[in-house]
Amino acid sequence: MSTPPTPTPPAASGFPPQRSGNRTVVVLLIVVALLVAVIVALLLTRGKSGPSAMEASSSPPTSSAAPPPSAAEPGTSPTAEPTPERTSAPTLTDSQSLEIAHNEITRDPDDPRAQGSVDAPVVMVLYSDFACPYCTVFAQEVEPQLEDLVADGTLRIEWRDLAQITETSPLAAQAGIAAGNQGKFWEFHDVVYAAADPQAHPDYTEDSLVDFAQQAGVPDLDRFRADMNDPATASAVSEATNHAHSLGIQGTPFLIINDAVIAGYRPVDYVRATIAEQATNAS
Repeated sequence: MSTPPTPTPPAASGFPPQRSGNRTVVVLLIVVALLVAVIVALLLTRGKSGPSAMEASSSPPTSSAAPPPSAAEPGTSPTAEPTPERTSAPTLTDSQSLEIAHNEITRDPDDPRAQGSVDAPVVMVLYSDFACPYCTVFAQEVEPQLEDLVADGTLRIEWRDLAQITETSPLAAQAGIAAGNQGKFWEFHDVVYAAADPQAHPDYTEDSLVDFAQQAGVPDLDRFRADMNDPATASAVSEATNHAHSLGIQGTPFLIINDAVIAGYRPVDYVRATIAEQATNAS
């Protein structure tokens, strides 16, 4: 028969044992330590979760992300074939746009900045800027391939100033008017655009424009300079630009081709196809 264990006697001091109190303190310290660790972890995680608002606002956007897929049109399958890209500009259908287009075509026989027959079935109104890179590409690559249509009486081209690209765009437009006053607008146009870099925005000075006028065969350079600096010429350029803006035209080149419009640069095949379609509609 085993002897039962002897109980532990109370402490000699008569105070209750301190072990349970010590355990409570330890537990509290552990809890506090855990809470501190959690708070520190949260702060570190938030600091690494992404750029600050200041960083985000100062960082340039990137184009590496793919665009989101467009939603399918109602009633169509998401796997439906895309609509083929047009090969010519569509004919306008709303009456307001047609009225604007028709009003912009003047067929003025005395317009020094127009070329082609006033009776041509198709008129192309060209809004352009001598400092516009895409206008330079259009002048160098597209316009030369429209010359046959001008020569055979199909096409008439009427120039309009939309001088806004650089600070010297208005001066170049004024020079174009001055050259036109002596019957040399298109020669001046060709010389200026031939010298322009399609990858840059050229700056013009009075002297550089006089040099272009000389190359274009403008006979009276003193008159050219005077006309270029005439306040009436500057006012005409400003009014033309403001008028284009009032129509909602903001960029160059911009074309009105009878009852169609082309906003921005398009290759020659697209432009010629639009002219051909409008010629058919006019016949």
